[in-house]
Amino acid sequence: MRRLLLVLGNDVRRPLKSPLAILIYIAIPMVMTALIGIIFAPGDEENTLPPIQVVLVDHDKGLASKLLVGAFDADQMKKMFEVTVTDEAEGRKRMKKGRASAMVVIPEKFTLDLLDAKTTTLTVVKNPAEQFLPDVVEELVNTVAVMLSGVVQAFAAEAKGIRAMLDAPVDAIPWEALGPQLGQAQKKMVAAEKYLNPLLLGIKAEETKAAGAKPRFTRTDLFSIMLPGMAIMFLLFIVQTLMRDIISEREDGKLRRMMTTPLRPLELVGARLAGGWVMGMAVLLVMVALGTLIFRAYWGNFGVFLLLGAAASFWTAAFFGFFSALVKNRNQAGALGAPVILAFSLFGGSMMNPEAMPKAFRAVGLVTPNRWFIDGAKLVRDGRFPLLPLAVLVASGLVLAALAVPALRRKTSV
Repeated sequence: MRRLLLVLGNDVRRPLKSPLAILIYIAIPMVMTALIGIIFAPGDEENTLPPIQVVLVDHDKGLASKLLVGAFDADQMKKMFEVTVTDEAEGRKRMKKGRASAMVVIPEKFTLDLLDAKTTTLTVVKNPAEQFLPDVVEELVNTVAVMLSGVVQAFAAEAKGIRAMLDAPVDAIPWEALGPQLGQAQKKMVAAEKYLNPLLLGIKAEETKAAGAKPRFTRTDLFSIMLPGMAIMFLLFIVQTLMRDIISEREDGKLRRMMTTPLRPLELVGARLAGGWVMGMAVLLVMVALGTLIFRAYWGNFGVFLLLGAAASFWTAAFFGFFSALVKNRNQAGALGAPVILAFSLFGGSMMNPEAMPKAFRAVGLVTPNRWFIDGAKLVRDGRFPLLPLAVLVASGLVLAALAVPALRRKTSV
C-alpha cells in the first residue's frame, strides 16, 4: 500500500509540473460556455420581442383601406407591429432585402368592391427567411378581413346607400331621404350592442408560481444546464491525457525499469487508476468553482453533486485505463481517443439536448457517461438524489476497472 501511495503521489505531482494542457482543457469549456451564453442567454431584464416589421401598400386609398390601416395604428398594435406605408415597388425591394416580415397589399377598388358586396382579396407577401412572424401578420389580416366582411354584410342596405353617395355629386344626394336609412342603421347598432355588450364569455389571465420555481428562464439557468455537459466532455479529454502516460512509459522503457524495483504490477496499475480518478476529481472541482464564480451556476446539493462527480471520474479513469491497455502506441491512442470522446459527447448530450435528438441517438446515449452525468446533475439541481445515474456509473465503472486491471497487468509485464 505504501508503494502504491508513493506512485500515486508522483502521478498527481507530475502533471502539476507542466499543467499547460490541463489548463487549456479547463479554459476551453469556460470559453465555450461564455460564448454560447452571450449569444443565446436572456438578459437579466425582462425580454420583449421587437415590433414585427410590416410593409403596407394601399392601392385603394378608400374608406375600407383606411379602416384596415387604422387597425395597425391602434395603441396595442403599435407594440406588436411597425408599419411602413409605401408603394409596391419599394415594398418588394424591402422584402427582397429581408427588411420586413410581411407585406400587405390592398387592391384597387377595395372599398367599392366591399360596398358592392363583391369578393375582393388582400395579398400578404411573407418573408420565407422567417418562420413565425409572417404568420402572425397573416392571421391579423385574416381577422380584420373577417370583421370587415361581417360589418359589410350586416349593414348591406346602408352600404348600398354609401355606395350611391360615392358615385353621385353632392348636390344630387337626397339628404332628406337618408333619415329612414340612418334610423335603420341606428337600430342595427343598438341591437348589436345588446348582444355584444356585455360579453357573457371573458378571459382572465392569471400567473401561478410553483413552490421553489423561478418565474422565468435566466442566464444563470442556461449556464447551470450547459456546464455539466461541458465539464464531463473535457473531463474525458483530461483523464485520457493523464492515462496515456501508461503507454508513454511502456514505449520509452520507464515501465520496464520500474518493474525492476520491489513495486508489484498490481500496485502500479492501482496507482495509475487511482491517479486518474483523483486528478479527474480535482479538475472537476476546479470547473465547478470557476462555473460558480464566473457564471453563478447552480449545482444543487454540493455533497450529492460531489458524489456524482466522483462516480463520473472513477468511470472515466477505469474506461481509459482499459482503453490504454487495448491500443498499441501513443499515436493510436491519440487517433482513437478523440473520436470516442466526441461520440460520447454528441450522443450523450454534451453538444445537443437529448430531447432534440432522434430516438436512435437517445438510445445510443444511454451507453455514454455524459448522458448519466448530465441527467444526474439535473436531478441534483432539482433537489433529488441521482440514484439511477450513480448506480449506472459506479456499476459500469467497476466492470471497466475489472477489465482494465488484468489487461494493464499484462502490459506492465511486457
